[in-house]
Amino acid sequence: MDRTEKLSLTSRLLAHVDNGTTDYADGLMRVPFGAFNDPELAKREVEVVRRHPHIVAHTDELPNPGDFLTTELIGTPLLVVRQNDGSVKAFSNVCRHRGARVEFAEKGCKRIFSCPYHNWAYGRGGELRAMPHAEDFPGLDKAEFGLVEFPCEVRHSLVWVIPTAGEDLDVRAILGDKHDGELEQTGIGASHQHRFETFDLDMNWKVVVDGVQDSYHLCQLHTTTVCPLLHGNIYALDPHGKSWRLVVARKTLEQIRGKDPDEVDVRDYTLANYTIYPGTMLVTEPNHFEIWTITPHPDDPNRSRTTIRLLSPAKPETERQVRFFDKNWELLMKTLLDEDWHVAGTITGNIATGGVGELVYGRNELPGQMFHTVLAEDVAKLTR
Repeated sequence: MDRTEKLSLTSRLLAHVDNGTTDYADGLMRVPFGAFNDPELAKREVEVVRRHPHIVAHTDELPNPGDFLTTELIGTPLLVVRQNDGSVKAFSNVCRHRGARVEFAEKGCKRIFSCPYHNWAYGRGGELRAMPHAEDFPGLDKAEFGLVEFPCEVRHSLVWVIPTAGEDLDVRAILGDKHDGELEQTGIGASHQHRFETFDLDMNWKVVVDGVQDSYHLCQLHTTTVCPLLHGNIYALDPHGKSWRLVVARKTLEQIRGKDPDEVDVRDYTLANYTIYPGTMLVTEPNHFEIWTITPHPDDPNRSRTTIRLLSPAKPETERQVRFFDKNWELLMKTLLDEDWHVAGTITGNIATGGVGELVYGRNELPGQMFHTVLAEDVAKLTR
């Protein structure tokens, strides 16, 4: 973040604090309840989401050539492998012979991945290396029967995958040069993954996305957990394409007043959420990072999956440092499980049975309005 941007952001946020304002949408937005539980709409949303990048790992999980992990992304089984040259590739974890799962282990290190059904064997690069009784498959070109490869990129120490073959993936372009450069300056590229956990939720995925981007509720729902740290309903939002940077003022922001702007950094007094549409958030705080990956269930609009990663700037070297990041994780889990998801978890059920026809997003809920607008536009493009 250059000096001009720091000064501008500081000025915007302090003005919002002084005036009790925030960045606003032009007006109200109404979203029908059907947008959250219509099965046909949900299918089209899944198709949209499968064409965009999602974070599936931190590079700490794949330190050496041959290291692999298996996971599922919007119903697609993935095999993610560190290559001999240090790059990372992602494949469909499905054998090209009869469609069985190739690798059942959650993680490990291998040179060869053999399907247990008929022992078709694939190399680290996904190529078909061997098959029993190859003479019984006359005319089959092994070069054409490697594992299906998905677009994959490592950026900011994170492994990004689009679970649709043939799509273009350029994380820097998606973020934009300015926001990508800001993330690089935070040191996230040298980060250490302290904890991560995946949650299968009985919630529509858009309810979860809405919650992570919503600063309106911070001092209503989180009176003793988050509100002492952050200003509720005060943020600055800057879009780039379908992505945006959402900066929330910390309660310490007022300490900047009167100080030499070249001696303070507004990032030490804020929380920045770099949102990569449709459901990825890179949250930067002064002493750690949170990485969110939110995806719909492939078949059920009332279910979703969220993976959260807590990253430290470097690997903790002392027990005290470990406890510090453990406490950050514990606060995050308490806030989510006891407050956010405890309340937001009722929304999906209420949509089905509550007799209310729509949700209303205020002018102060600009991130939610932007998200629902872009998603609706992308879904509409599928039907043209």
